[in-house]
Amino acid sequence: MHIVEWVLLAVVVVGIVVAIFGWDRYRGSRKSEGATAKPTDEVFIDPTTGQRMRVWYNPATGRREYRPEEFHQQ
Repeated sequence: MHIVEWVLLAVVVVGIVVAIFGWDRYRGSRKSEGATAKPTDEVFIDPTTGQRMRVWYNPATGRREYRPEEFHQQ
């Protein structure tokens, strides 16, 4: 294999790894541990969707979840 083919193969492998492990980073998990997770003061705007997200933290596992912020009209 030539160097160009090795570089192309490396880029594809890195892309696959990022897609597998990074997919739910800001989206939260389908198997939510919502009963034990607590909201934090961290809020940010998701750059992909423009939606306001809040960070939830589970002290038992150390896991952080990123959930859409629900607005309550007063």
